[in-house]
Amino acid sequence: MERSEISPRGGELQPGQPQPVEVAVQSFSQLFASAPLPIAVDTYQRGFVWGDDKILQLADDLLQYQQLEGDKPPYYMGTVLVHRHADKGKRFIIDGQQRLTALCVLHQQLKGRLPEHCGLTYSPASAANIRKAAAAFHESAKRLTEAIFERIVFTVITVERVDLAFTFFDSQNNRGVPLHATDLLKAYHLRAVVGATPAQGLALQTLCARRWENMQLGAPVLSHDQGFVANLFAKFLWRARYWTGGRASYGGHDALVTEFQSRTWEAAKGDAATVTLYRSQNNRLGTALTLASDGRSEIHGGRVSLSTQAEDLPFAIRQPIQKGAGFFLYAAKYAALLRRLVHEPTQSVQVQRFREVYEQLLKANSLFLQEVFLLASLMYVDQFGEEKLWDFSLWLEHALGALRVSKQQVRYETAQNFIKQDPDNPDNLNLLDVIATSFRPEQVISHLKVHHLHSATYASQAFEAIEVGKGVQGAYKQAVLAYYGQTTQTSLGSKDKWITSKLERVLP
Repeated sequence: MERSEISPRGGELQPGQPQPVEVAVQSFSQLFASAPLPIAVDTYQRGFVWGDDKILQLADDLLQYQQLEGDKPPYYMGTVLVHRHADKGKRFIIDGQQRLTALCVLHQQLKGRLPEHCGLTYSPASAANIRKAAAAFHESAKRLTEAIFERIVFTVITVERVDLAFTFFDSQNNRGVPLHATDLLKAYHLRAVVGATPAQGLALQTLCARRWENMQLGAPVLSHDQGFVANLFAKFLWRARYWTGGRASYGGHDALVTEFQSRTWEAAKGDAATVTLYRSQNNRLGTALTLASDGRSEIHGGRVSLSTQAEDLPFAIRQPIQKGAGFFLYAAKYAALLRRLVHEPTQSVQVQRFREVYEQLLKANSLFLQEVFLLASLMYVDQFGEEKLWDFSLWLEHALGALRVSKQQVRYETAQNFIKQDPDNPDNLNLLDVIATSFRPEQVISHLKVHHLHSATYASQAFEAIEVGKGVQGAYKQAVLAYYGQTTQTSLGSKDKWITSKLERVLP
């Protein structure tokens, strides 16, 4: 094992200087056996999420390595970052948790026990993934030998201070390690969650971390989602905040970090659990909100207590975001609101009819336009609740459907242009701006009916010639005719009249 001590800014330390950072090359066995403090996962870390594909890939790689003949180099598995927490008597993994957990599962399979000083504990959801990993390793474990754990090596960075740990974590992951921006945001904002006492701070950190993990475990909203939280920020929250006027671009990693880290606001001095409030549909009186460690929230003003339901939080989607607890509450609110629109069981007639529009009409349209539909709908519900939600969804779908009617191929630029190129709008407000600045649902619906009626597009000769059910445009035409009960029609030229008739015929 090779070991050296460095300063946070690099360079060798002189004798007698503090040694806040240690760097060592260690095997898997040495990592667990080399110090008296157990290796553990802190409360803010996400759970174990590796699926069968990654487990089987690791097992195959190890088998191929084991079969190599001659003098072979060690099997290198990258960098592990560890925070040595003397007060808690543990070494907490900052980066490398998924790899180490998977190897601990394999260790259990091969040796019938966990490594020395293994203090990893997980939630029930993570435990289920660990059981799946054990099953995936089962066949490979019969062919691997115990000596493999001496050959697997890491570069182990051990730090004494948690702030220094996150400095390493942020800089490492911002230089090319494939970690999504939301993982960095989570780590950054958990550092800002503190309480009046260390015990209260720990309780609040644990609460925020668990809420975040619950968000990650939820079902995706879009069929092409790669992960709910990543898409919540990239496809909904960032766009809702950034797509204003004629600005409608696609934000990447750096754009997300800038908006949700660099541009967030400091908490009030000495009270990081209290979040400033702004005017929104759910807040007319409150000036601030305090998060209690049991999950309840209390508004300052008349001190009105709220439920633990995240969608009830009195935030606005474009409001400033406060570091720490404010960030986690903001994310939880819009995760819950988005899922309530699409997934969660509901007795709301307005939401049920909204889902029918989405399922029957939008899913016959482009994926890019599905994203725009849900983005605008999330902003609408945030501003007006469920009032006239069905009306809004029908007229918005009508506007987006005109793009499907006019184009055989709908690309992502089409969705961008729909947002930023609003015709005949002297104020240069795009649709999202109109929603955010309106006081009544009727204002938004009127805007759609005036600027996005598209009667000529739906009645165009080229679209009239498209056979019902044939190709992407024909499939959309078929879906519209079925939804509006037009069993004898093949033309959509009267679609705007069908919308009006349907709304008048069906009581809200």
